[in-house]
Amino acid sequence: MNKSSGKIQINENVLKKMDSSLSQYLFDQRENSIVHATLSEEMSDFGPVVDGDIKTVQSDLIKHRSRVFPKLSESPVLQRKYLFVSSITSCCRFCIEAGMPADESYGLSDLYILKMDKCKTVEEVTEVYEEMMIDYTKRMQAIKGKSTQLSPKVIACMNYIDNHLHDRITVQDLSTELEMNASWLSTVFKKEVGVSVSEYIKAKKINAAKHLLTFNEYSCTDIAEYLGFANESHFSAVFSKMEKKSPKEYRREHFEKHFSRFVQ
Repeated sequence: MNKSSGKIQINENVLKKMDSSLSQYLFDQRENSIVHATLSEEMSDFGPVVDGDIKTVQSDLIKHRSRVFPKLSESPVLQRKYLFVSSITSCCRFCIEAGMPADESYGLSDLYILKMDKCKTVEEVTEVYEEMMIDYTKRMQAIKGKSTQLSPKVIACMNYIDNHLHDRITVQDLSTELEMNASWLSTVFKKEVGVSVSEYIKAKKINAAKHLLTFNEYSCTDIAEYLGFANESHFSAVFSKMEKKSPKEYRREHFEKHFSRFVQ
């Protein structure tokens, strides 16, 4: 590889060598009757997850234990870890397309990869993989249950809020961003969700604050700023009203000093 010219240049011999290796690899795969799943087959693996179908996923996981996969490593543990990353990458994105908030799906993916990375045996990786698949499925089941009762516009509104919790969001902001009438949005949102837009925003922000207070050492001032509150006093007042205790009291009761305890 030559970088001196400011352009990335790959030696043609390197590419030819890879072409030769690929030809041999495909030959060996055919000889050993190892065939990659087709795109449609791969997508069908995650269909039950996206549909929130727990029973089918549990059944598929049992079959998954005996499946034969293309060789990715001489180490059985690394082999499973590479397959894990490939699977969770697909699962994460399929769930986002099906309605899971992107920050939640990517966050789960990151945490499960961190958890898997600590595994020492094939059995441990398999256990985390099955836990991950069930977790995503249950979350999608809950999302599907809510989605059937909500209009597409309200779902779009909720997704926007979920992805902009660090901003100061108003009904006018939402109506402009999603090209909706502000009055119509307020009325329909309250009717379908059961709370006003502003109440929903506060609830989501306070829930995010609870996670920060539990798993991080950010100060209340920082959390208030991160989540778009006017100041720490405003944040504390809203939090105390909703949780019946101050942020500091909540942290004393729930704080996890070692974040690794959360991902183990």
